[in-house]
Amino acid sequence: LSAPLGVWVVPGNHEFHRRNSTSTFLVEEAGFQLLRNRWAEVRPGLVMAGVDDLTASRRSGQGGDPISKALAGRPPGATILLSHTPWQADKAATAGVGLMLSGHTHGGQIWPFDYLVKRIYPLLEGRYEVDGMTVIVCRGTGTWGPRMRLWRPSEILRLKLQTGRKQDISK
Repeated sequence: LSAPLGVWVVPGNHEFHRRNSTSTFLVEEAGFQLLRNRWAEVRPGLVMAGVDDLTASRRSGQGGDPISKALAGRPPGATILLSHTPWQADKAATAGVGLMLSGHTHGGQIWPFDYLVKRIYPLLEGRYEVDGMTVIVCRGTGTWGPRMRLWRPSEILRLKLQTGRKQDISK
């Protein structure tokens, strides 16, 4: 897997289930850029930030505010936030993030349980606008619990980012 500006990843909840997990080592060995509560300038004017899984950090008793920590001191420009869990989108929007990419929910995975999952994760799947920020929640390809999906298909997203065009306001 490769991309012109690199492959960027954040840990999900399963990376925190076992202590001394080798998954982060494998990610780095594969040449992927791992963002753990930090940012990186992909190129001038474009910042990629990432946070550890918010459910795992809450369960493990990690205090603090991972989103603020990940965004602290970043240079001006467009900011993309990778957050495995689609929580705290309002906080990211307030901090000036333009695009938040998440997963974790599997889109509910099995109908009709997606209605219950949506109570915990209101941003269940798809595209949302939160205080001027775009949030995209991908259903992903995996499962949790039973190794099946029922009327909640998996997905792999391919996003094409383009710079904004200045509109002619002289008319």
